[in-house]
Amino acid sequence: MRKHFVISTLLSVSMVLSSLSCIPGRTALAAEQTQGGFAEAVSQTAAPQALPADQNDPGYERLTGQYEPAAEENISGADSAVSTFSADAQGSGGFLSVNPATSGLKGYSSSVSAYTGKTYTHASNFDGMSIYNGIDVSYHQGTINWSNVKAAGIDFAILRLGYRGYSNGSLVTDSKFTTYIKDAAAAGIPLGVYFWTEAINVDEAVAEAQYVVSTLAPYQSSITMPVVIDWELNNNSRHGGLPKATNTAICSAFCDYVKQSGYTPMIYANVSDLNNNLDGEALGQKYEIWVARYNNIVNNATAQFYGNYSMWQYASSGSVDGISGNVDMNFWYTTGSPSSPVFSHGATPGAIATATPAPTEDDVDSLDKVTGFSAKSAAKKLSLSWNDVEDADGYQIYRKDTYNGSFKKVKQINDPDVTTWTNSGLSKNHEYYYKIRAFHKNSDGTVYSGYTSLTAATKSSSQSGIVKKSFILYKKPVKTAAKLMTLKKGMPVEYVGVTYRSDGSKFHHFRYHTSTKVYNGYAKAKSGLTYYTQGCTTAKLNLRKTAGTTGKLITSIPKNTFVPLLGTKKVKGTTWYKICFSIRKNTVTTGYVSGNYIRK
Repeated sequence: MRKHFVISTLLSVSMVLSSLSCIPGRTALAAEQTQGGFAEAVSQTAAPQALPADQNDPGYERLTGQYEPAAEENISGADSAVSTFSADAQGSGGFLSVNPATSGLKGYSSSVSAYTGKTYTHASNFDGMSIYNGIDVSYHQGTINWSNVKAAGIDFAILRLGYRGYSNGSLVTDSKFTTYIKDAAAAGIPLGVYFWTEAINVDEAVAEAQYVVSTLAPYQSSITMPVVIDWELNNNSRHGGLPKATNTAICSAFCDYVKQSGYTPMIYANVSDLNNNLDGEALGQKYEIWVARYNNIVNNATAQFYGNYSMWQYASSGSVDGISGNVDMNFWYTTGSPSSPVFSHGATPGAIATATPAPTEDDVDSLDKVTGFSAKSAAKKLSLSWNDVEDADGYQIYRKDTYNGSFKKVKQINDPDVTTWTNSGLSKNHEYYYKIRAFHKNSDGTVYSGYTSLTAATKSSSQSGIVKKSFILYKKPVKTAAKLMTLKKGMPVEYVGVTYRSDGSKFHHFRYHTSTKVYNGYAKAKSGLTYYTQGCTTAKLNLRKTAGTTGKLITSIPKNTFVPLLGTKKVKGTTWYKICFSIRKNTVTTGYVSGNYIRK
């Protein structure tokens, strides 16, 4: 069961900053490192010390204990209101809300982590938010039992996708990434990824982001948490000594590409680097920030970075069932959840200077996402349509043919007034996945909107089914998928189409509509239902007990709800359809709706 709590809003209290005087500072960088120009820095780092093959991995120093990203911090701007209260609450997992009426705690709330046994204080600006338990892992964790990890109360995981090596700057995928993402997704754990950067300029940062997005393509549907650039310095870093402005531009370039590719970008760094080697406060205005600071210096200390951040790596010595040895532990502060994330960073376009010149007043620096993206099915084609986007010069359409396949661009439209396209020559009874984005060209290059996605299947007719006996829907089209729900006899479902995987296996995709939610599920067989012609509501529509406007009103049905058409009746020249609908989960009501607002 997910362990999280809502932080109580409390009064603030001050403590003298001298209580932090025992914090050891990071050794100052040499003058030539902090003041030298970009070209000089590149020449100094172009030929790093040769390392054995396994030590080409930047994470090697962490594994061998030579380097801890957050053990010693040079805290700048430390808050004077750090609580030393030590909560005595005990629980079965995660962390617990402290009762301010009995604890005496003011200014902050604290909690005990079940994975370290220590008490942590959460900054007061997170009052009212939920906190979730997370881990981040790489091949260093070895074999992981992800089912046990989930049962231990872990709400999300950030997997290392890869890194840029020290010795030759090559891009490498973590040797456990493919295994981890498949197994963790099968266990139902919400996932994000991180990439350890060693980029020394913006072009290398973009190349790293392209590598990440390309590697993620088969697993796109499994990623709900952020895609992270991991910026760290240790003994052999290629980017040691670069100016703060260059480091900040590197992070910004990586994040911009990730965002254009439809993911939520995030930056990981420790407090010292966010304050001294990156413009952490400016980055936090535009992107999610993940702060590393371990709680081994002052008990109950907060993360102590005072720009915007939403995730805190608070320990590297966590103990989680399913993982042998230590693992990094994280708190995530949000008003959402890992499966339906809500991220907290501000949206301040152009807050950070990059290598690209600033746009002129006549240029467009952002585009709205495409809306109204829909498809009309036929036996071997899908007709796509969408609403036009202001200031767009055209649209790009991508498609993947299997659930776990990769997206490829299938159409570029260079006329902003064209908002339809028919994708012909497709296979019969086959589900396809599309995403579309708008683009605008200016003197500085091309600006893209975020992606809008659509799933549609080729089929000669649209069908809705009514369950003949209890019918199980699964969360994903995989043999080992967890159960989504069991539908009772009589429940109506939309039949979406046949979902294929890259190995040729197939599943049947269904959607179950209620007044408040649409459930997407999968089954191995199409049998067990009685099928009818399908209709779709084109407006919020009244369901009446009998045909005609004088019929007793039962409820209203949301726009774009698919329903089975069970029969017809004419009333004063108007066709009324008899349909059934689930007002609530696993309940069904039969009635009539006006045919004027039903699209077959």
